[in-house]
Amino acid sequence: MQNIKYPPINRSWFQCPFCGTKLAIYDNTALLSGGIFVKCKTCKKEIELKK
Repeated sequence: MQNIKYPPINRSWFQCPFCGTKLAIYDNTALLSGGIFVKCKTCKKEIELKK
């Protein structure tokens, strides 16, 4: 029986550039085309997530 090789997964946080609040977690296998807009819960500013 062969062992299945999995890709190494590195999980990181997207943080708000204004207040430093952790907004979303992503890993290195995520694909992002364009951008995602998220509103920070702490400072109420809208941030575009780009990779």
